Amino acid sequence: MKGVSLLAGALALLFSGQALSSGDDVCGFSDAECGIAALPYLEPNNDTRVNLILLQSSRHHLALPLPQPLPDQTRTRVNPFTAYRVMGLTASEDDTTADNANQPSPLAAKAKQLNLPPEVQAQMDTLAPEENEGRHISNDISAVETFFDVLLADTQLTEPQRIQLAQARINMLSSATTLATMTRDLATLPADGHAGELKQYLINAVAFYQGLFEQANSGFQSLTTANHPWVAETVRYMLIRVSLNQAMENALDEYNMFNVDKADKEQGRRAVERIDAYLQAYPKGRYADSARGLYRRAYWVIGDENALSARYQRVIAAQKDLDALQTINNEIDNKLLERSSFIQTPDAPLLMLVQDLKQLRSDKGWMQWPALSEAELIAQQAMFDDAGMQQQYRYLHAAFHYYQQRDAVATLALIPEETGKDLTDTTDFSLQVLRGLALEAEHGWQAAETHWRHLLTLKTNETQQKYLQLSLAETLVKAGHPEAIFAPDSPVKNLRFRSAVLKSAANADLLRQQTGEQQTHEERAVALHTLLTQSLVHRDYAAYLKDSELLRTIAPLKSAENVSWNMEDLTAFTWDGSDTRRRVSMPGANHGGIHVK
Repeated sequence: MKGVSLLAGALALLFSGQALSSGDDVCGFSDAECGIAALPYLEPNNDTRVNLILLQSSRHHLALPLPQPLPDQTRTRVNPFTAYRVMGLTASEDDTTADNANQPSPLAAKAKQLNLPPEVQAQMDTLAPEENEGRHISNDISAVETFFDVLLADTQLTEPQRIQLAQARINMLSSATTLATMTRDLATLPADGHAGELKQYLINAVAFYQGLFEQANSGFQSLTTANHPWVAETVRYMLIRVSLNQAMENALDEYNMFNVDKADKEQGRRAVERIDAYLQAYPKGRYADSARGLYRRAYWVIGDENALSARYQRVIAAQKDLDALQTINNEIDNKLLERSSFIQTPDAPLLMLVQDLKQLRSDKGWMQWPALSEAELIAQQAMFDDAGMQQQYRYLHAAFHYYQQRDAVATLALIPEETGKDLTDTTDFSLQVLRGLALEAEHGWQAAETHWRHLLTLKTNETQQKYLQLSLAETLVKAGHPEAIFAPDSPVKNLRFRSAVLKSAANADLLRQQTGEQQTHEERAVALHTLLTQSLVHRDYAAYLKDSELLRTIAPLKSAENVSWNMEDLTAFTWDGSDTRRRVSMPGANHGGIHVK
């Protein structure tokens, strides 16, 4: 993982930072330094993957991991509201690995059992495929190891045959191995028996990896009745992949981007038939899980969005592992949710909810998603009820009134005040956030402040708690009471928010107060830098000279690799004029909102 970047990116307003739609930003989605905004509730402008993982983790009772140890929020300004962190991608990494330097790898051990030549055995620990993308992804070391297992278990093979077949399988990792060279290398093996069937399997596997799909198709078909059980099963699975590759063969452009309109739909449907046939013959086969996963690719190629969404719904409903959920989310987003044609589906309420939220976006992006209509919303209620997602539908209904209808009264009518003690459920939390926004719109700052303060007394997770701090800070600033944020009993402890208020909404008296010894060193330095800067900007030189005495007791903050205090460089105020090349930047105060610097 990359190091965490402090203040990566800027939220123009603390409260109204907008998430970019999937794939629209130039930085990597899972980049810790990316800064793609995301909020810990079901916000329409969140990336679809964020809303998906928030919903799924909550429904599966999977806690989203946080970086460990947690940074002291009173002393650092890490942005907690990026997709990277809200999705729980910042979990601690365990860099410790077992010391197996003196232990042979499993592949090397099996090569020894096969009595491969010593020079070949010596290559096992450094063996690697030359290509690992697209159809070549299955031509890897684990596949070689599996083939070695097959050879070792086969009592009908002679030792020379095992060695010849093993060497041929190793050679297949190289792109230099062609159909002609593989055929030549295995020419001395018999044409029948287990040796002959394994020989034909390798020859046709090379044809597949070379993109000679007609050859691979006919060759694998001829082996479906093989006496060797591994060959008979494996070729049936490979026939599925042949059809999928044939379906996509002419639908990829020069950049390897898939155009569904150019896909061979007939081959896609044949792939579905072959998956059905494989699973009927081998319901618990060695490739059964992979074959079921290939349904998704086949439906994607065919363009059957209803079948694809239903398949995804079943997959995510069965997932209990957070990493697996995050992986499948990326696939769902890429293969289905980014399609502007995917608007309605009867069999995937969870995905429907995420798409509905996308249709409530203030800026629907370059794809111009259509606005969600009230008729569509009402028609979906039965689907959500049948799925036991009444609370999620309530949120969707309330969000429709708030974001699209701009009707705070209707929003509040759907969301009662929270009376429980636990607010960690994503939907419950999202409802109460929406209630706070509607209270602010309908009843003003005091009603919203009371609401945020109440929620801050309830049980929330780390990111939710920071968001409530942010909401309260924003409300207090808008109400004209920034000083309340710095009261001794204030629940707003996060330095990122407090720093932003000091820089944009604090008067001189409040800034002087926050330079006091009772504050953290970081906050004192931020307050002092802002105070001195404002004095110079407003040409209050007397105040500047008086307040600059604090430079004797407040040491400059030191930046580190992932910690930047360049905007609060107190040494700028102690320049003795000796280095005339030095340029001092004196940023002015910001107005009109809380800006994170």
